[in-house]
Amino acid sequence: MRRITTALLFAAVAGSTQADTVSTQVDFSIDGFFGGNIAFDRFDDMNGTRELTGVSFSYDQTMSFDLTIESNGYTALNSGDWLLDAGYYTIHQLGTLDGLGGDGGPSIPSIGAGGVFGLGITGDLGASDGYNQSGPDTQYTTISEAFTFNQAFDNSDNFGQSILDTVTGSGQLNTFMGGISELLFEWVNDPNWVVDPNNPPDGPFDGPFIDPYYGIFVNFDQISHFGTLTVTYEYAAVPAPSTLLALGGVGLVGLRRRR
Repeated sequence: MRRITTALLFAAVAGSTQADTVSTQVDFSIDGFFGGNIAFDRFDDMNGTRELTGVSFSYDQTMSFDLTIESNGYTALNSGDWLLDAGYYTIHQLGTLDGLGGDGGPSIPSIGAGGVFGLGITGDLGASDGYNQSGPDTQYTTISEAFTFNQAFDNSDNFGQSILDTVTGSGQLNTFMGGISELLFEWVNDPNWVVDPNNPPDGPFDGPFIDPYYGIFVNFDQISHFGTLTVTYEYAAVPAPSTLLALGGVGLVGLRRRR
């Protein structure tokens, strides 16, 4: 009799902590220069009858960007004389600037959503023809990749808990996704161009340099990011108060019988 009572108690406790999942999915298309909003369904705790224990974000996506690379130097460059690394990576802010984080504080949790990179970009560039963004001194390059990027969080640390708090509630959560672009240039064979003050290079060219300047200028023509976001919530049922009392009663009965 004691063994049966104890087994029933353990089964009831195990059943109260069993986890389940529910998912929501939304398509998105983001302009890499300005970012954009993504709205998805929050986790509904059903008036406190279930508790969110984990959340995962899966981005099935394509990222791409177009580059215009142009030299205004007075001599030609060969492929391998210069190298360019270019990249774009995104940050998904789980809220918008007109609201607060799920914990009621001023901070809004943000997570990475992956990135796309072009490493070691190079090519033949002719001597400057004096025209901006055209001619043999100009190269056009597109970097594009389709991939899935996953992130998962639980309540084992403060940041994870802030994510869970943010996505719990009624209705939809309005979030913002934006990106950061970066460039890294390296001369392998520096042409050592020198500006002649009596014959300065033609321009203007985009970039952080002030004319007159000889160099290679890079421009992001477009940045796009689109795909499907799947948010999966893992949760556990919260026992009702009457259930907790019943479990306590079974425990007391077991103790009395042992005596």
